[in-house]
This record gives sequence, C-alpha cells and structure tokens, in this order.
Amino acid sequence: MKSYGFELEIGWRDRIKNFSYGVKFVLSDAQQKILKYNNPDKSLSNPYYEGQKLGEIWGYKTIGIAQSDEEMNQHLANAKQPMGQKWAAGDIMYKDLNGDGKISKGASTWDDHGDLKILGDSNPHYFYGIDLTANYKGFDFRCFLQGVLKHDFWPGESSYFWGVRGGYSKWYTIGLEQHNDYFRDQPIGLAGYELPVNLDSYYPRPITSKDSDKTSFGAKNQEKQSRYMQNAGYMRLKNLQLGYSLPKSVVEKVGISNCRVFVSGENLLTFTSLSSIFDPETCVGGWGGNAYPLSSTWSFGLSVTF
Repeated sequence: MKSYGFELEIGWRDRIKNFSYGVKFVLSDAQQKILKYNNPDKSLSNPYYEGQKLGEIWGYKTIGIAQSDEEMNQHLANAKQPMGQKWAAGDIMYKDLNGDGKISKGASTWDDHGDLKILGDSNPHYFYGIDLTANYKGFDFRCFLQGVLKHDFWPGESSYFWGVRGGYSKWYTIGLEQHNDYFRDQPIGLAGYELPVNLDSYYPRPITSKDSDKTSFGAKNQEKQSRYMQNAGYMRLKNLQLGYSLPKSVVEKVGISNCRVFVSGENLLTFTSLSSIFDPETCVGGWGGNAYPLSSTWSFGLSVTF
C-alpha cells in the first residue's frame, strides 16, 4: 500500500500601532492506494484489490423516483430491476449504465461491474483550520474555524436515516421530521391532520415486512446509490474567545502581575449541507451515523497571576 499526502501552513502576524493581529491557515490531506494484493480477479466483494484507492464507495446511479406506475413500467421495459419485485410508483429507478437492459452488479469485479460505479470516497479529505487572533489595548480576540472540504458519506441501511428500514416491521421505524418527505400519491392521516400528496419527495415510498415480497425484502429502494450519497464536508466555529486584561498599572498596586477576564465558546456554529440529523464530525460513528453529538458550550473565567 502506498500512502501519500501533504501538509500546508501559511501564517502572518503584524502590528499597526496599538493593534496587533495574526492569521494562520493550515491544510492537509492523505490518501492510500493498494499496489499489490492477492485478489487476481479484482473482485469487488473482496475488501481490497490492486489499484484501489482506500475508501471507494461503489453503487448505482439513480435516475429518480417513479411518480406513477406507468413511469415505472416504462422504465422497467428498458431496464429490468431484478433486485426486487412489485415495482410501482414511489420506487427508485436505477440507471442502466452498460446498456444491457437490466440493472445488475455483473460479476462484481473491476472488469465486469455491471451498472455499478464509484460514487465517492468514504475517507474525509482536505482537513483545514483558520486561526484569527487580535489584540488592542488590553482586549484580545481569537476565532478558530475548522473543517473538512470533501467527505462522501453513505448513511447505510439504518432506519435512523431512512425512517422505515426496508422490509422490517413497523417497530423498526423512526419518525423524525425529515422522514415526512416520503413519496405518497394520496393524502394520508387522520381527518383534518392529513399529510398532503408528495410526488416530488426526497425519500421513496416506505415498505415494511407487512407489504414487502420475499425476494425484495423491501430494501430494493435502499440499494447503495447516488441519490442518497451525503456530502459531509463542513466548516465549524470551533472556538471563539474574547478577553480583557486589566492595565498593569492598576493590578500591580494590589500585588497582581496580570488579571484577565474572558468568555469562550466551543462548537458554536456549523456550516454543512449534511442533513441536520447528523453531526459531520461524528456521522461515521455510532449506529447508522447516530452518535452522541458534540455540545455547544459557553464558559466564563477569571485568570489572576500573582
């Protein structure tokens, strides 16, 4: 295995009369490539093969969600989807990339991978940090931003992401606000409290063990695919500090060499396109990306040096 990467750090400090400031930017990345491995067929079911970049995510390209039975039947006439049965409105339409008239993984090898393609890289890349500092007449300020520019994240098959885990009983269902955006071609719910029709939904129609067939197991819509790949890149305000040091001419009169009061905040803001049910720093941990999130905290303090 070959590992390669880089680290970059650029900084600047300056003073303009009573005002001093500093800026520092750091950026790093690392990748790994398999140069030799005992997998002569380059089988994708094997965790490694020669030429592989660690972290590759293979899956299908998604056309979209069929908005009617007619649309699904028209799609199946050109590309059969044997990974399930009873395809209907609200189900996923996968793209026939090799043009053989069916959706398949082929022999699941590098040379014959059917309609599979590399959807992304599960390893985070391009870690960066921005550190801003300033001082003016006893006041000091620090702002530290930290994040990742590129991180492809597949949320797995847990109900935490999907709401309804394909083919399992209703007791495996999780109902969060995001899960309301599922396909339905008619209103559903109690009179006066119905959820409206939602043809342009994010999630496919939910299928539990009650209404799934034996071969599909309800997971046919939850195959690894491009539509539900997540972008877990982010920028987070990791630390923000504001302090004030009393003048030495004042504190030395009472036998103190330095006295500083400050307020500090941790994990205050996060900028990401990732679903709000995940934390971008912990989405690869826990159960289906459901790990205990980082806390936002404020602290106040007094620092005295005698």
